[in-house]
Amino acid sequence: MGPLDPDDYQELLAGHDETDDAPVRLTRYQAQKCAAILTAGPAGHTSYAEATDTVARFLQALALDLTPGIGRTEMGSAALWQELDELPRPAPGVPASQPT
Repeated sequence: MGPLDPDDYQELLAGHDETDDAPVRLTRYQAQKCAAILTAGPAGHTSYAEATDTVARFLQALALDLTPGIGRTEMGSAALWQELDELPRPAPGVPASQPT
């Protein structure tokens, strides 16, 4: 099967099934740290650009952990979380070395 037409792809993703509402295990701490990392880049913390991608891969892996029959991501959610957890939490706002 070749690549999907963009409209067909969106239609495929817009469909819902019984697994879409399955809860995933994300702690309050994990949610807060992921949010801090995701907002760090737009605030100017360029050192968190790669971590933003890791957050996306972590959330994707977390969603796939409980979905039988779906291909898994290259790294599991636990390993991706370990990478994120080892990062210092970004400071709020713009980096101190930049003018506001």
